[in-house]
Amino acid sequence: MINQIFQRNIQFWGEKKQKILADSSILIAGVGGLGCTVAEILTRTGVGKLILIDNGIITASNLNRQILFDISDIGKRKVDVAKKKLHTINPKLKVLTIQKDITDLNQAHLPHFTGIADCLDNFTARFELEKLMQPEHFLVHGGVQNDFGQITTIKTGVTQTLKEIYPGTHIPVSVPIIPQTVTAVGSLMTQEIINNLFGIPQLLNKILILELADFSMFKVEIIR
Repeated sequence: MINQIFQRNIQFWGEKKQKILADSSILIAGVGGLGCTVAEILTRTGVGKLILIDNGIITASNLNRQILFDISDIGKRKVDVAKKKLHTINPKLKVLTIQKDITDLNQAHLPHFTGIADCLDNFTARFELEKLMQPEHFLVHGGVQNDFGQITTIKTGVTQTLKEIYPGTHIPVSVPIIPQTVTAVGSLMTQEIINNLFGIPQLLNKILILELADFSMFKVEIIR
């Protein structure tokens, strides 16, 4: 049954790439709108291990965009519910959960991971998240607000850091957001995570900007 889940994936990218995914582990920082979308799609692509980090509790206001949760989950821990839901898709998926804020972590606390999905909602935490990176890691950053979003890949020694790209940036934690923005940007983030795992990142020193209002999408070059 498990092999059948990924049969259509293998038809597209082959057994070798499917094994790369199975042997990979992604740290997902933030199990909100973007984090739920990224976690579900990575599960359906066949990534072997996910590390979910979030200190949040599910509320009614989360349900417009956090696709792993429903009304029966209100009041429960996000990481616990996400793990349970992901296991209903692939029972063999390895899921580790960490109920902490990013600012309370350091490299010594974390298991091995291949790359990071930055699904956080504030830049203070994002800048702390970057400190977890080692030279072999990549970080795919995504951000959303209203009906637009942005995505980029960060790699030590290859790109600028998020702190260099977004100096002095401040976005309130509570921002207007619609579900289609989250799922669109989360899907594109997942594609770039897979690109990195396959060794073909497309957003090194580039930011992909997506605007749903007029269906525009363009890349902005980042000059190092």
